[in-house]
Amino acid sequence: MDPGSAADDVPPTAGPDSVERHTAHRDAAAADSNRVIAAITDSWDHPRTMVGVSTLLDWAAEHGLDRQALLDGSHIEPALLPDPVALVEARQELAVIRNLVLACDDRPGLGVDVGARYHLTAYGHFGYLLATCGSAREIAELGLHYALLTFAFSTMTAHLRDGDGYVLAFDADDVPSGVRRFAVERDAAATMQIQREVFPGADRVPLRAARFAFPLDRPGDAAAYRRHFGVPVSFDAPRTELVFDAAYLDQVPPMANRHTAKLMTAECERIRTERLHRTGVAARVRALLLDQTSLGLTLETVAERLHYAPRTLRRHLEGEGTTFRAILDEVRRVVAEKLLHDPSVPRYEIARRLGYQDWSSVARARRRWSSRSVTA
Repeated sequence: MDPGSAADDVPPTAGPDSVERHTAHRDAAAADSNRVIAAITDSWDHPRTMVGVSTLLDWAAEHGLDRQALLDGSHIEPALLPDPVALVEARQELAVIRNLVLACDDRPGLGVDVGARYHLTAYGHFGYLLATCGSAREIAELGLHYALLTFAFSTMTAHLRDGDGYVLAFDADDVPSGVRRFAVERDAAATMQIQREVFPGADRVPLRAARFAFPLDRPGDAAAYRRHFGVPVSFDAPRTELVFDAAYLDQVPPMANRHTAKLMTAECERIRTERLHRTGVAARVRALLLDQTSLGLTLETVAERLHYAPRTLRRHLEGEGTTFRAILDEVRRVVAEKLLHDPSVPRYEIARRLGYQDWSSVARARRRWSSRSVTA
């Protein structure tokens, strides 16, 4: 909408006083919205690297829990966990989180303990970008813009508030209720861990308060929160928030470097674009293909099963920056990697599952995939 047309929303019968009141409310709302520094706009339902799940499993193993039991129902292949480029869907990670929460009796503060393990190095290019930003404000702006490169499930908003300062708010109303508290705890704790590693040293991160929107039944359960955040922590608040001094936004990270930040921004943009292609209609095509016993499907067959005309499906995929052939190739590669880790599956069965006539076709496809990964 054209900003200059906002007054057009006033009812046509409104008199001068009504118009003046409407304009005043509009200006007040605009002034308030201008206090927002940045906000996450991408959905949490996006692919992420295996690092998030691996961190969950490492924590669990150190606390005597069965790693394999935590993978139950997630459809995550254990052999792919060390793969630095393999991706997992958000709902697969949620399945692991759900198992962890149940195994730990939904203990308050569990997400905080686990979230403290998400170091800056867990985020790859995104972590380097934050470390080289020119200020804490830039960290907020770029960090939330590229939040799709993290493991967050919360929708975060950074803003300035009179009487509080710089506030980072967390909203997870659209996260399944059984894992919502853990998700918020982990996101808040991981955010604090990142801030402290970007600004190392005592009191470099001027956190003043931590507030959580859920109640705490037993006061003794607050220990994990106080231990990690090191500030007064309150519960049953209107909103989950981390509150910092407003002057913090102007602090410059010790490793700030505009050249590296520019390079990392370009790389993060590339990765974000690639992962966005795994959502929407493309994600539905991918999910359907992954559910097949054989990948010898055509675009026309997939379009029919998804209730699209072939031309419409092709247009949707092009609008999302991809093609049916590209998605089919990617799914074949993922399925091939999984099957090749199982020595009991014969070559002819792998070829059949991938939709190829024989093993030589699989071998050619693997060479093509390898050449792409080298040039990517």
